[in-house]
Amino acid sequence: MKSPSAKSRAVEFFSRNRKGLLGVFAGLGFLNVVLVAASYLAYPGYLDHGESSVALISWRLLDGAPAFLSLGDPALVSNVYGPLTYIVHAVSFWLIGPSVPAGKAASFLAATLIPVLVFLSHRRRGFEAAAAGAIFVSVLMLFLIPFSIWTRPESLMALLGVIAVWAANASDPKKLEWVMSAVIAVAAGLAVGMKLHAGVYFAPVVVFHCLNEKRGFKTFAAMAVAGLAVVLLPFAFSVFSLSAFAEWIVLHIKKGNAIEFVSKFVRYGAIYAAPVLFYLAVRRWSGRRIALAEKTYFWVFVACLVAVLFPATKAGAGAYYFFPFLAVLVDQILRHAGRIKKKETMVWSVAGVLVAVIMIVGVPVQKRFFRALHWQEVADVQSDIRAIMAAYPDRTIEMGIGHSIKTYPRTYYRTLLVLADHPYTIDAPAMELNKWNVPLSDDLLAMVRGCNTDIWLIPKGESPFTMIGYYGTPMLDTSFADAFLGSYAKAKSFEFFDAWVCKI
Repeated sequence: MKSPSAKSRAVEFFSRNRKGLLGVFAGLGFLNVVLVAASYLAYPGYLDHGESSVALISWRLLDGAPAFLSLGDPALVSNVYGPLTYIVHAVSFWLIGPSVPAGKAASFLAATLIPVLVFLSHRRRGFEAAAAGAIFVSVLMLFLIPFSIWTRPESLMALLGVIAVWAANASDPKKLEWVMSAVIAVAAGLAVGMKLHAGVYFAPVVVFHCLNEKRGFKTFAAMAVAGLAVVLLPFAFSVFSLSAFAEWIVLHIKKGNAIEFVSKFVRYGAIYAAPVLFYLAVRRWSGRRIALAEKTYFWVFVACLVAVLFPATKAGAGAYYFFPFLAVLVDQILRHAGRIKKKETMVWSVAGVLVAVIMIVGVPVQKRFFRALHWQEVADVQSDIRAIMAAYPDRTIEMGIGHSIKTYPRTYYRTLLVLADHPYTIDAPAMELNKWNVPLSDDLLAMVRGCNTDIWLIPKGESPFTMIGYYGTPMLDTSFADAFLGSYAKAKSFEFFDAWVCKI
């Protein structure tokens, strides 16, 4: 009699200890997410200019400064994110105080909660299914760093998606359960209040929820009203100008789509299309009829995946636009995989291979992330900024750009100046105006010529305000640099910055 092979012994061992192993892997995945997110929380810098912009707009809300300014306003610090992006981070600043970690705290909390809530939301399907969902989520989040943890709306929207899926799964299809409908509507409204296109991430869940028994158009209408109310409520406050916000949205819509990146995004989106495999497997092997609500849920999800290609391929966007589909992705896989009993081992093996592939691909991504954290360099740059503030204790100081994209990250740390109540009039969103030939306002140029700010910090040795932006055009119209050079002169050089002082 032949002894069992190593392969058969391994299969037997996994089958016998599947529950425990899945629990261990889920725990390790969660701890890895926490490690990465905590490292970035503790890191004193940013990996993207949009993060500092979000943080500073949020911080200024506490002093009543407007989040959205019209295109003709003398300050160029608005962005296309919705009010709720800034409200969430403003709460963090209010609770913690003015610091770089405070601006990251909300995204850190969201990122670490996602695997936990995914596990809890699928617990009714059994421990193994819940653990498998948590593992998949953790691996995908690590594959997508820093996008899954940075100070932008994506991690917050993904968390809201998890909450919506939990509510849809926890509701009884035989009862109206308005509480769960309200949870889904509010979650969707909060997400849309962060990014206008976020409704596409929630459409599959909303449709599925409303198609269940004893629900229908009335439920949908009530949810739509509730969600819309959440979106519009912030605009009742003076710090959120609806007209100014609309101006920036229209400007953003004008952006063309980067056709050369479409193939990349399609390949990336293939990860999120994984439920197609499991859906086809159900059709082939389950022998059970798929309910209308389930089929509609699946096909709306597929349609929304395709729809996201439009905003994801706009100039300045990216593949991270798929990330908020995370909760629906896991829900779809677990739903379909759980229906297949005939080929159960094969189906779950496919799921395991999918997770393994993402994990293997994600290892170098995680390594690159940690290499990108230049702790000492950022600390030195920030020390230089603090030394400059100490050298000019009674002068207003603002951060400007030079001509080199390589030194541009130094300007992210205008955060230290603004948190210390120094002016904030120019930031990355300014490049949007020059891209679309929107002229700089006369008031802005008058402010520069009149030296409204005493001192500007420019990366050392560089010509002020001449950098080519991400769109291949100057970040600011040349009229700004001309006005600046007419009013300011380089007075002193520090380690990383030159101090340009008003000539008047």
